[in-house]
Amino acid sequence: MTDISIIVVCFRGWERLEKCLDSLKGFNSDRFTFEVIVVDNHSSDPVIYDFERKYSGFRFIHNEVNGGYANGNNLGCRNAGGEYVLILNPDTEASENEIGKIFDEARAHPEYSIISCRQVNAKGRVTPSTGEFPGFANLTGFQRSVARIFRKASPTGNMIADQVIFPDWISGSVVWMKRDLYNRLGGFYEGFWMYYEDVDICKRISTEKGKVVSLNNVTIIHNHGGSSRVNIRTASITKTEVQISRHLYISRNMKGIERSLIQIFLVVNNIISGALMAVAGLIFFFIPRLFLRTTIFLRLLGYYTIAAFRNSWISPRSVIYSKHNVKKT
Repeated sequence: MTDISIIVVCFRGWERLEKCLDSLKGFNSDRFTFEVIVVDNHSSDPVIYDFERKYSGFRFIHNEVNGGYANGNNLGCRNAGGEYVLILNPDTEASENEIGKIFDEARAHPEYSIISCRQVNAKGRVTPSTGEFPGFANLTGFQRSVARIFRKASPTGNMIADQVIFPDWISGSVVWMKRDLYNRLGGFYEGFWMYYEDVDICKRISTEKGKVVSLNNVTIIHNHGGSSRVNIRTASITKTEVQISRHLYISRNMKGIERSLIQIFLVVNNIISGALMAVAGLIFFFIPRLFLRTTIFLRLLGYYTIAAFRNSWISPRSVIYSKHNVKKT
């Protein structure tokens, strides 16, 4: 059996994808065997065939739809043959040595259910790749900023200095799991089109008393936004999906009055704060970043209208959207 199946899901973003695959093409290790599976999420661009020719040693799968990050990775994992799966964003660059470290840790600690690592951008600056499960205390950016201030002031441990940390969740940009466990859990939940699928699978693992792990002695380059910040239209779609996926996560992982209150809070907060920014975007429409807020607000209003009508928090872009019409408020 192959040791590692490396899954890379892409939607255009060719320059960064090339850097990612170049880094993997250079692997020549005696420590582990591996395969690379590239899932093209219906890019509808013939450039992907140039990649197939250039990286002939890798396997390419053409998704029939752009079913999102969860759907693309699940498709790749269904076609994988490795003992472990390593899911990488197409805007990451990994070295053979760092992947070997994860492999050694996974073999030494079979109790680790899901593993990620320290991530830095091209300038070497650490980028956030772990976090706490969503709750009343960290729903908004302001709340999370306040929490970070108090966390820095707390004398209880140094998460950066510790080689192994156990956060609530790890980012989906670098995910290492036993393939059998990934399949048993059903992979990423495909109701998420983009974002929060990583938080959701970590929540399921934690519920089963599994260990969520991040290795600070392993570093992978991650340059954010390869496929999600191409232009205003794409950015407005992906930023709206952040809000949609947060609602879906709350729907799936919280219960009773807490779930209802959080959903109401998010809707009210998004509408009030979004309306203010949308007005500013209309006034200063010639400033792309401000006008982006207007398009996000309109998309979010459309989502709320459809969600109420269909009785479902699932993203309309999800491949399972048409199969579900039950909303948990």
